[in-house]
This record gives sequence, structure tokens and C-alpha cells, in this order.
Amino acid sequence: MTKFKLTRGFLVMALTAVLLTTGYYGCDDSSVTTETDNVSLSITSSKDSIGDSQGILILDTVKILIKDIKLDVASNIQDSTNFKTGPFVLFLNLTSEVNNIGSAIIPEGTYDKLKFEIHKLNDNEPLPDPEFADANGRYSVIVKGRYLGQYFVYKSSKSAHQKLNFQFSISVLSKTLSNITLVAKPYIWFIKNGAYLDPRDPSNSNDIDNNIKDNIKNNLKAFRDNDKNGLPD
Repeated sequence: MTKFKLTRGFLVMALTAVLLTTGYYGCDDSSVTTETDNVSLSITSSKDSIGDSQGILILDTVKILIKDIKLDVASNIQDSTNFKTGPFVLFLNLTSEVNNIGSAIIPEGTYDKLKFEIHKLNDNEPLPDPEFADANGRYSVIVKGRYLGQYFVYKSSKSAHQKLNFQFSISVLSKTLSNITLVAKPYIWFIKNGAYLDPRDPSNSNDIDNNIKDNIKNNLKAFRDNDKNGLPD
């Protein structure tokens, strides 16, 4: 049997090679950086639109199908940044809690508008939620609740582009997470001239659909809310 004799010189050379290899990989690993999301989007329901003291209209579930959420760069009407493409289902919490929609990485800058589309799915688009289609067609908004104690499901097939102006422009930094909260008022979708619209009555569908479109445009608010308490910072 052949025996190998480990000399001091051989050991020094081997140890040097190990240290050099370790140092090489250590430097390589430290050069890798991972970007983190710098903006998040949340939604809540306005406290003045929750419940009904007379029990006429009580909403249990509100789901909206949206797509193409974008933030507009301030002072540049041609420049916008994609936040989330979709389409995806937006669940509206009816207990005033602030729910997270999602987060993303966008360029550092100042933004003054939020844009998105309420979207009825085309026939060739996959369903993110089976309730948004039935034998009668496809839908963009689904509301469930009780009217005068009777259960109802209201479905809207309207699509609409929406643009919300921030009261104050929002600055987004590259290494700081900024949150934007949307506040919705779904109860007033079912009110006209101070009176409730029965969602079970097909003759009210056009008024309710127009309320949904106009209310989101005129009453849905968006603002910076980094502590996610549902109030502007």
C-alpha cells in the first residue's frame, strides 16, 4: 500500500486554497440585492355607509372585478405606472376594516391619480371567481344582502374606466413602503332621490348600475394611509 506523507507546505497550500474559495463566494453573495415592494394598496368601507338602522337594506358581500390599476405621475398626463394588471376580484370589507389589495415595486416619484377599470370578463377570459358568470352572461359587480328581510343577489354587467384624483400628491420612495387606501360607499348604490331601490326589481337595474359607475367615480376616495387606519395621514 502506498502511503502519502502530508508535509507542512502541502497543508499551507490547501488551507490557502480553501480561504480563497470561501472569500470568492462570500463576495459574490454579498453583491446580490433583492428589491422590496415600495407601494401597497388597501380598501375599506366608509363608516357612514355601513348597516341600516331601519333594517331596510343590509349588505353582506360586495365583490368587484377590476383590472389595470395604474398610478399617474404628477404633472405628466402621459406617464403612468402599472400597479396590478389583473383582472382580479376586489372583496369589499363591510366592517370598516382595512383590507390589503396587494403591493408592488414602482419607480420612485410623485403620483397624483389612481386609475383602474371595472371589468366585465370577455368570453375568452378565465374566471377568477365562478360567480361572475352564469347562463345569462358575465358580470363585473356582485352584491349580496337582504332587502326588507328578503335575501337578494344583485349582479351588474357594466364596465367603466375610473380615475381618482388624490387630494394631496403621494411621494413614493424606492426603499420605503407607502400605502394608499381606497374608501368605498356601497350602500348608496341602492339609493335614488333619498329612497332605497329594491335590488330584486329588474326595473331598478339601470339606476343601480348607473349609481355604481357614478358613485365609484364621484365618491370613492383614495389617499395616503401608511398606518392603515382608514384615514388620511
